[in-house]
Amino acid sequence: MKFEKLKNNPKLPKHIAFIIDGNGRWAKHRGLPRSFGHKAGFDNLKKQTDYVEQLGIKNLSLYCFSKENWNRPKDEVDYLMKLFDQMLDEYKQRYLTKDVRIVISGDMDDQRLPETVRKKAKELMELTKNKSGFIINPCINYGGRQEIIKAVNEIIKENKKDIDENEFEKHLYTKDLLPLDFIIRTSGELRTSNFLPWQSTYSEWYFPKILWPSFSKKDLVKALMSYMKRNRRFGAIKG
Repeated sequence: MKFEKLKNNPKLPKHIAFIIDGNGRWAKHRGLPRSFGHKAGFDNLKKQTDYVEQLGIKNLSLYCFSKENWNRPKDEVDYLMKLFDQMLDEYKQRYLTKDVRIVISGDMDDQRLPETVRKKAKELMELTKNKSGFIINPCINYGGRQEIIKAVNEIIKENKKDIDENEFEKHLYTKDLLPLDFIIRTSGELRTSNFLPWQSTYSEWYFPKILWPSFSKKDLVKALMSYMKRNRRFGAIKG
């Protein structure tokens, strides 16, 4: 099926996520510094975001930088922070006049993050909080276990008891997002890497071997076609 024919198809996922993986290897295969791979990955992230929005998918989550990524070399981390700073500027310029909401999952109070990134992230979330259209959820300085612990600590502070799943989810970064239907992890790695563990309990997964900067519109269509053929039972028996 061609991209255009997929638009607004009711079988499409309503919330899709990308685990962006393979930027460094993409650069290495070309004899380039890792920073070139991250820049190419950043450029593809913008393209894929456009494709997802054009298809009519409601929510997009992007695993950009994990808590564990602080263990990478300082020059690489510094370069990634510059890209995030640039990304937030571009989001503001591009989406502020559109019905697009930015929800950033991750610890934006972490002092290891540059002040400009922390400030711009919080400002952008505040400026778009009342929008009801397409939601982009970059996960920056994110850890799934840490998110769950954060939620538990908030509930303890509020002295709430006998909570249910709905109450717990009100304390997650993704509380205003739809259930996570489909996760694509590029580069062929077969692990979840602490990404949205609560939210992905019933998500469908897809693991293409393609490195993220090379993941194309055609590859996205192939992934979505795979999703649309699956029989999601949620523990029940269907067909």
